[in-house]
Amino acid sequence: MTIKKNKLLYCIAFAFFLAGCNQQESIPLPKSYLRIDFPEKSFHPYKSTCPFSFEIPDYCFTAEKFKHLPTCYKTLIFSGFKAELLCSYKQVDSSVFSMIEQIRSNVDAHNFRAQGVIEKTWINAEKKVYGNTFEITGNVACNYIFYLTDSTNHFFSAELLFLAKPNYDSLQPVIKFIESDLRHLIQTFNWEETSS
Repeated sequence: MTIKKNKLLYCIAFAFFLAGCNQQESIPLPKSYLRIDFPEKSFHPYKSTCPFSFEIPDYCFTAEKFKHLPTCYKTLIFSGFKAELLCSYKQVDSSVFSMIEQIRSNVDAHNFRAQGVIEKTWINAEKKVYGNTFEITGNVACNYIFYLTDSTNHFFSAELLFLAKPNYDSLQPVIKFIESDLRHLIQTFNWEETSS
């Protein structure tokens, strides 16, 4: 009886094997790329009661997302890309160098996952706007950090975050698109006299 069962099982297995052999060859599909519709480049001025102004892209808006923070801590929301630029402003009270070192330590905190950091210096002596930008490549939580200061009174910093799992290869086109707009923000940045 068991011999008949074994023969039956072998026949069924052989039938599946033959059925599998008759399948057509699989044809590889061509490479495809994620389609992202980027908005046209256009900007509008951002001004507030805070001692700074700049131009932001039309496809983003500002919000005070964290109510417990001072009023000059702003968030630029890039809703079409699920990205946010967390902006902070502080008056220089003791040493601007300690504030810069804090930004550098924030950049260094990403080193364990980063593939590299591209640092660029920004100097506009006419407007008294000096700073550095840090482009962080790799699967990190924050891909772009910058700070701007007049070196005596004002210190502005920002971090670009995506509300998605870090995947640099997929996010890279969006990161590059937003980075170019952040460079425009930096180029149009001005210190303003406050009314208070």
